[in-house]
Amino acid sequence: MIASKDGFYTPEVGRWSETKYDLIFNYTSLFSTGMKKIWERRVYIDLYSGSGKAQIRNTDKVVYTSPLLAIKVNDPFDKYIFCDIDEKNVTSLQERINIEDKKLDCTLISGDCNDRIEEIISKIPQYSKEQKVLSFCFIDPFSLKIKFNTIKKLGEKLIVDFLILLAFGMDGKRNISIYIEENNDRIDNFLGITDWRVRWREAEKNGLNLVKFLADEFTSQMVKIGYLNQANNNFISIKSDEKNLPLYYLAFYSKHARGYDFWNKVKQLSDQPELGL
Repeated sequence: MIASKDGFYTPEVGRWSETKYDLIFNYTSLFSTGMKKIWERRVYIDLYSGSGKAQIRNTDKVVYTSPLLAIKVNDPFDKYIFCDIDEKNVTSLQERINIEDKKLDCTLISGDCNDRIEEIISKIPQYSKEQKVLSFCFIDPFSLKIKFNTIKKLGEKLIVDFLILLAFGMDGKRNISIYIEENNDRIDNFLGITDWRVRWREAEKNGLNLVKFLADEFTSQMVKIGYLNQANNNFISIKSDEKNLPLYYLAFYSKHARGYDFWNKVKQLSDQPELGL
């Protein structure tokens, strides 16, 4: 969705990011409208929110990014929670939300979502018999720096659907020789386990590629906290424009089949290939 320049902080992104933003807008639109009459409170959570706008690299084109797209849906969420580690992003997003002037219930949190997760959870309305609460959480890091424990705290006891950017192409494959070292905990934290190296060495011997291995391990962890084992057949691959190589994968996780119904509708609108793993 095209945006205008407004003088606030606007980071640059690759052209392929537009596909990601189209997907997130289509899904949040379906989710917010489809769940409006079923749940008393619909909550949108964005753990790497950015500033709300981005400029496509090497162009003058400015587009809306996930937080402002979520605000612009026809049936806005009842609560929005945005978190970003960069204070410039948080400040600029707040200014842009103010300009939207939709009188929405928005909480902005500055800091690393892994460190601020308890505060984030505290901002989610409490579930009760009178007030059913359903959350949708978008996790869009530039690398494998989201910790599984953060996701677990959100998803284990609360009703949360997740759309997660898995930076296998951008980060995992590029740095596997570093991450496999025993003193490096990046993938340990990402998967929430420490014994993955043993399985990876065996999988590598058997010709399994790293993308499938990490996807299987991550999805296995999500299944342990109650999510349906359907994600690996529903990944969407986002590829670079220059070399047509996978940069990252969007993975959807829900505890209910209805969530996958929405995600399948969104996939049908996308021209990006699915990655069945």
